[in-house]
Amino acid sequence: MTQSPVLVSVAELAELLPAGRVRLLDVRWRLGGPAGHPQYLEGHIPGAVYADLDTDLAAPGAPGEGRHPLPDVADLQAAARRWGINAGDTVVAYDDNGNLAAARARWLLRWAGLTDVRLLDGGLPAWLAAGQPVASGEERPEPGDVVLAAGALPAVGPDGAAALVAGGGVLLDARASGRYQGELNNIDPRLGHIPGAVSAPTTDNLTADGRFRDGKELAERFAALGVTPGATVGVYCGSGVTAAHEIAALELAGIDGAVLYPGSWSQWATLPDRPVVAGAEPYGPPLVRPEEAARRVAAGAVLVDVRSAPRRESDGAIPGAIIGDRTKVAEEFGSTPRERPIVVICGSVDGSRAVAEELLGLGFTDVVHVEGGYPAWAAAGLPTTR
Repeated sequence: MTQSPVLVSVAELAELLPAGRVRLLDVRWRLGGPAGHPQYLEGHIPGAVYADLDTDLAAPGAPGEGRHPLPDVADLQAAARRWGINAGDTVVAYDDNGNLAAARARWLLRWAGLTDVRLLDGGLPAWLAAGQPVASGEERPEPGDVVLAAGALPAVGPDGAAALVAGGGVLLDARASGRYQGELNNIDPRLGHIPGAVSAPTTDNLTADGRFRDGKELAERFAALGVTPGATVGVYCGSGVTAAHEIAALELAGIDGAVLYPGSWSQWATLPDRPVVAGAEPYGPPLVRPEEAARRVAAGAVLVDVRSAPRRESDGAIPGAIIGDRTKVAEEFGSTPRERPIVVICGSVDGSRAVAEELLGLGFTDVVHVEGGYPAWAAAGLPTTR
């Protein structure tokens, strides 16, 4: 077997399969489809069983939990035994998309205690390109006897992800850069990224043919993002799938111990008390939902309304809000204690962001602005006057 604890090549796998003790998992899956199982039935590597990412490698999505919560370990063990995995087996997972989905199976089985789980470098396309055989139909191996237990790899929830950043660690966002910046989103209720997270799209781990870049290249990539051996690093993505691929890439770069936030953006974006940041930079004035803004104001934050007078007259005012002039921020807040929490609201996010950014530039340390602006505040049923 290859010395890599992460990858196996097509040639190595072809030599190992006749000897047995290698269990193959076909994990074809893509966000939005098409479904992987019909493709598996049409053709797969001989001996491979299909692992369904939505039902085998995740618990059902639930409000506040994200789209792919970690499965109960008893359910994962039942699936692993159905796949024919026995204690001591080597497991190799693959898909047809750069192992972006298969990496979830690898991370999950290692989290549950298996020590030898690899990815087929290049996946099914590499196998086919090498002229290797395929089989069709369903594979039904003899049930395995593997015993799994949760917790062999580190994972955190939203509090842990926030604490990792606050403690000086590096939190990588493995989604496409457009989703990180808040420009692309057709599935989650909020736009942007976790404050302090660094954009690190998973696809940048791969070469054009879907294989992992070599360890040296990956190490250079992550070093440029602030991640070096010994650093505390966490990873999230949309729902904890491609983040597992990022963790595999980090291992290839010589960086072990990366923490996965399984709930990822699909959880964070649904939690009203969690701030978000939009834009290309890790930090900036966080966006909070109107309900969280109101909670902060009730706790003592200053609510600053920077809409124009005509807009306030036509749309309504907010009781207790200070009226701010967007052109005189430094003058109006020059004597305000810099530790005083501030909530900025405008008619749109663009208007409040500029004021919040200026306040941060003036040295204020706790500044947020309201997601959706005044229309969202009013729609949430929060106090207004007409």
